[in-house]
Amino acid sequence: MDVSVIIVNYNTRKMLAECLDSLYKYTTGVQFEVIVVDNASVDGSKEYINDKFQQVMWIDSDINLGFGRANNFGAVRASGKYLFLLNSDTLLLNNAVKLFYDYAETHTCERIGVLGCWLLDRNLRSNTSFGRFPSPCNEFRYLIGRLFRCAKDYSNHPDEYNVDFVVGADMFVSRDIFLEFGGFDKNIFMYYEETDLQLRMAREGYLRRIIDGPCIMHFDGGSFGNLGLTFNRFIMSQHSYNYYICKHYSGIKFVLFYLSLCLIRVSVLFNRWSVRERVEAYKTVLLLKKD
Repeated sequence: MDVSVIIVNYNTRKMLAECLDSLYKYTTGVQFEVIVVDNASVDGSKEYINDKFQQVMWIDSDINLGFGRANNFGAVRASGKYLFLLNSDTLLLNNAVKLFYDYAETHTCERIGVLGCWLLDRNLRSNTSFGRFPSPCNEFRYLIGRLFRCAKDYSNHPDEYNVDFVVGADMFVSRDIFLEFGGFDKNIFMYYEETDLQLRMAREGYLRRIIDGPCIMHFDGGSFGNLGLTFNRFIMSQHSYNYYICKHYSGIKFVLFYLSLCLIRVSVLFNRWSVRERVEAYKTVLLLKKD
């Protein structure tokens, strides 16, 4: 088997069906299997998908494992040489799986950890495809970019671009390498699991790269039923971020992280959430501490 496509589902029945439609429509010239790991959905996803896509390997979880652990669950059951970790809130617009596979097979001389592509939003404009590893400086860069809307335009992007980390919506990785690193950290429920994994890869000299060719649309936040930064998404993300920083940084670097976050995350107090939610959100930031 060349590629195992792993999709984690949590109450995204219709989006998942559309994702699978696009996957089977465009994928040719490569041997692949599709594994769906379901995080205890209650929207009838299993019956709906099994009726339409009998070829899908469906794996039930009795509880919501979160994004990382569910992908790990699928990875150990996969038979492909490569894993393509794909979000259910995506649509393939071309033969992306084959393009990723061909690139990986023709670049075996390089220590490539993860491949991703230039993602598109629902309006076919450039979407978030990668990120920088967290640091106090990058936190301030992000805040300034949000305040002054000066994010870098990647519409005229290079064919290849080495990055800190590829976002978790589309990660193409050798199964052996993924398992060598133990997959995603099981202590991270959701958010920053791909950042953590790729930081560990970076420290061992593996590249993370965005390539031109594969074309994928990403509807960010599909499993939450709406877009944008909701209170629940912030809390979940911040807990993961706190864990990530405590895991990877200590001493003066940790102190700088804490001070920068206390300053930067004051912005949550001006969100459109309720007063209680804003206070609770900022308290979550302040919980960042070493054990």
